[in-house]
Amino acid sequence: MDKIRYMMRRLFLIGIFLCSLLSLSARETYAYAERDTTLRLDVYRPETANGYTVVHVFGGGYLMGYRQNAWDSAWCAQLADMGYTAVAIDYRLGLKGIEMKKIRVETLVHCIYMAAEDCCAAVAWLVGHAEELGIDGDKIILEGSSAGAITALMTDYGRCNRLDYASVLPAGWRPAGVVSFSGAVYSEQGRVQWRYDKPAPTMMVHGTEDGIVTYNKVEFGKLGWYGSSSLVKRFAHYGYPYCIYRMTGQAHEACVGAPLLTYELNSFVHQYVEEGRQRAMDVTLQDSAIAPEPFHINSTKLLYKHKRL
Repeated sequence: MDKIRYMMRRLFLIGIFLCSLLSLSARETYAYAERDTTLRLDVYRPETANGYTVVHVFGGGYLMGYRQNAWDSAWCAQLADMGYTAVAIDYRLGLKGIEMKKIRVETLVHCIYMAAEDCCAAVAWLVGHAEELGIDGDKIILEGSSAGAITALMTDYGRCNRLDYASVLPAGWRPAGVVSFSGAVYSEQGRVQWRYDKPAPTMMVHGTEDGIVTYNKVEFGKLGWYGSSSLVKRFAHYGYPYCIYRMTGQAHEACVGAPLLTYELNSFVHQYVEEGRQRAMDVTLQDSAIAPEPFHINSTKLLYKHKRL
C-alpha cells in the first residue's frame, strides 16, 4: 500500500510539472508595484470564465518561494481550468538571506505586514485595471498557502481593522472570499476582532498537528498567533460565515492540499460567495494522499521565544 501511495504521489508531482510547462504560454505578466524591486503578477485565463478571480499567494516561510514555482504555476493553471481567472502575485520575502538563529519575532511580524502590504497593493492594481483585464473587481477571492495563507488572511484582517498597510485598498472594497491553506492571523490587540467591517466568507484548511503555523493559538499578553481552529471560534462568536476542514493527524503538509480539495473549493465559492449563504461548516478529514514535506520556520516557537525575553 505504501508503494502504491508513493507511486501515486510521484505521478501527481510529474503531472504538476507538466501542467506548469503547458501553462507558461497562457499567462500574462504585469508589474503592479515598485519597491526595492519590481513586483509582478501573472494572470492565467480560463477558456470559459465563471466570473471570479482568485489571487494566489505562494508560501515559503517568507524566506523562499516565487510566484512561478512549478507547484504554484500548476495550481494557477488548474484554477483556470476550473473557470477562475487566477492571478499569482509577487511579494517581498523579508526573511530571505537572514540566518535562522537571528530571526526574532519582531522580524517575522515585519515580514507579515510587508507581505500583506504587497498583497493589498496587488489587489488595488487589479481593481484599478479591472476593465482592461476583463475581470470584476468585486469578485476577487484571496487564496494562499502557508505564508501565503497568512498573507491572504492578514489582508482582509488589515482591511477590517484599518491597519496602515491596508490603506492602499480601494475605499469600500471587500474580497468576495478568503481561502486559507494552513494560515493564521497575528494580532497585537489581543483576541482577533474585526473592528470596522465584517470579514469576507472564509474557508480554512489546516492540519491538526501543525507546529509551523499554529493550528490553535499562542498568546502572550496582547500578542498572539491565531490559527484556524481558534479563528473559527471567533467567526462563530460573531456569526460570520466560515467553513473549516480539519486535516486530522496531518502537520504543515496540509498547506499543499489545494489540488486535492477542488470540490470543497468550488462548493465554498458556490454556497458562501455566489449564493451568500450565512452558514458555518466544520469538517474533519483524513487524506493519506497528502504526504509530509520539509519545512523550516516555526512561528509558534518564535512567539514562545519572545515570551521568554
